[in-house]
Amino acid sequence: MKRKEQGSKGDEASQGQAFITRDNQRKGRPVKKSWPCHNCGKIGHWMAECPSRIQENTERHRPQRAQDSGDRYRSQRANVAQEEDSGDYLFSIGETTSAKSSDIWLVDSGATQHMTCSKKFMRNYKGFDAVDVHLADDGIVQAIGSGDIVMSMKTPQGMKKGVLTNVWHIPKLSRNLFSVGRFTKDVGPVTFTKDGCYGEAKGTKWKIGAREGKGLFKLQMTPVAPEQANAAKSSGCQGGTKSYLWHLRLGHIGHDGLNCIVTKNIGIGIDISSVKKWDVCEGCALGKQTRVRFQSNTTARTSKLPRSDSQRRMRTDVDGNFQWKTVLRDIH
Repeated sequence: MKRKEQGSKGDEASQGQAFITRDNQRKGRPVKKSWPCHNCGKIGHWMAECPSRIQENTERHRPQRAQDSGDRYRSQRANVAQEEDSGDYLFSIGETTSAKSSDIWLVDSGATQHMTCSKKFMRNYKGFDAVDVHLADDGIVQAIGSGDIVMSMKTPQGMKKGVLTNVWHIPKLSRNLFSVGRFTKDVGPVTFTKDGCYGEAKGTKWKIGAREGKGLFKLQMTPVAPEQANAAKSSGCQGGTKSYLWHLRLGHIGHDGLNCIVTKNIGIGIDISSVKKWDVCEGCALGKQTRVRFQSNTTARTSKLPRSDSQRRMRTDVDGNFQWKTVLRDIH
């Protein structure tokens, strides 16, 4: 009986110690150990808090960390925005050697604007007062102008062209940056996956960036030279379909009107079975602009009132349609 009582007392003591330990865990860290430290042999601290051990680890790893840090910064450069400052920033730029640095476009999730180091692909270029752009190393580069860049991209419907508007020109920038934030605001959302990033607009989703390395996405778009972009625009306005050709032949008739003629078969010699929508007609766009009224005053003397005369109808080789020639002559 005595041993059982002692045992019961021991159990009660152990239970009391357990309750104390649990209560200490709730309120904070337990009291310091009363036995020696496993590292230095002193009493009053844990091995993880041993001053001697911490000092040894610091001295042991300090030279290696400094060397690794120096090698890392020599092998690559990075431009990172400082979050606590206000203004326009660069988020990150990776290093690659597959092409010229001035021709590389990287997808940047932190840049506030599309940025380029060259203006050779820009249209509608406008210079402005220098704007500071902050870098991670406390360096500052300046944007001196902006313009538009036509980009060619591959979509599920084939090769398409789009325009990056208000692209900043920063001559000292080492890479060209495609701003995800600006694209999301102007066009549509961007989603990132393991193999790349995708843009979405008007129900169409296409790949805009491919992963290269860890956390680096290279833009899958190609800038188009201004002369090529203008040539493509001109050819698109002239029309590459018979629907657009009959639009011109019938006096710039609208799509619905031409479709009505074709479906009801009320036209003779129209060799199309269905009407396809064409691009914006430059002549129609100019004709719908606001026109300024002519002056109501008349001429005060001769040789100021021109007369027009229409010559005979002439056939030309432009789209196979007929045109009239107008001649202006003065009255003496």
